[in-house]
Amino acid sequence: MLQIRDLYKSYGKTTALDGVDLHVARGETVVIMGPSGCGKSTLIRCVNRLTEPDGGSIILGGQDVLALQGPELQAFRRKVGFVFQHFNLIARLTVLDNVMFHLVLAGMDREEARARALLALDRVGLKAAADRRPAQLSGGQQQRVGIARALVTNPEIMLWDEPTASLDPILVGEVLEVMEELVKETGTTMVIVTHEVSFALRAAHRIVFMDRGKVVEEGEPQEVFAQPRSEIARLYRKLLMN
Repeated sequence: MLQIRDLYKSYGKTTALDGVDLHVARGETVVIMGPSGCGKSTLIRCVNRLTEPDGGSIILGGQDVLALQGPELQAFRRKVGFVFQHFNLIARLTVLDNVMFHLVLAGMDREEARARALLALDRVGLKAAADRRPAQLSGGQQQRVGIARALVTNPEIMLWDEPTASLDPILVGEVLEVMEELVKETGTTMVIVTHEVSFALRAAHRIVFMDRGKVVEEGEPQEVFAQPRSEIARLYRKLLMN
């Protein structure tokens, strides 16, 4: 479904992506792990063109992503759910309006958008909070609203950029629980950037380890943690043993 070939991205003299190849099958959940600055967030941001790569190719569902412009690019982005590190909710809007905002902006009838937004909120356990403002929610609840906002377009693929990184450790569990349920129930293709090793073991079909802008190892979770070949995988394995 997703084919990334020979992807490059630099910021000045700093190389973020150094010829990355990644293939993700339809319905597969791939977790990307690696140290801060290794390029994992840059990689998934390139998929929906939040970041423009310097070279390489990205094909999603048969579409040449890097060739899309204007309205075509906007329509493409509606097929790609993205969950950010920071919640990026609009403070003046209710939870419901935050979730349905982009549907209405794209021209959907408000009643249909409302129904779809309520369904998405129900899937993350927040339908009862639909009329609250973001400031009235915990950090974990706000991130769950962010997940509902990504789900509401019925995306072909969901990209997750360290969705628990901004949360108090006490709140991390509730978001991971929602993520695991979505992995089990939806069958949606997912690419998840996270440091949560236990979650990766439970939820991922495949783990990809990155270091210094390159993929250094990948494989099924049990396999790579049982016999890690790269230094990065060995470091993550130690987290499991602590």
